[in-house]
Amino acid sequence: MAPSPSAAPADSTAEPASERTASPAPIPGDWQRALANWLAAHKAYPEEARRRGQQGSVTLRFSVDRSGRVLDVVVAGSAGATMLDAAAEAMLQGAMLPPFTADMPQDKVTVTVRVRYTLTD
Repeated sequence: MAPSPSAAPADSTAEPASERTASPAPIPGDWQRALANWLAAHKAYPEEARRRGQQGSVTLRFSVDRSGRVLDVVVAGSAGATMLDAAAEAMLQGAMLPPFTADMPQDKVTVTVRVRYTLTD
């Protein structure tokens, strides 16, 4: 379980930046919210990056099957700090995300998200 943002002098956020689907069907808002909640619960700010004062946004692109299994993940945009990039990628590597909602006809979707790492005073 990740520490709550109030327990640390740093904040990391993750949010869907844009979605691309394997088919033309849109990604329903219910699943997007479930994904955002999963990301918020599983993100972690690397302690060493925090000590070094590293901040930035990592853009990740990943594919997910109907069961929620992450099939692949790539860093599409670096935060400029290897530790932040690695932490964001590791969060999704082999992860089980929420399964697709009943109104999602796709067998697979490809999603792009931005994970923000921001130090707070």
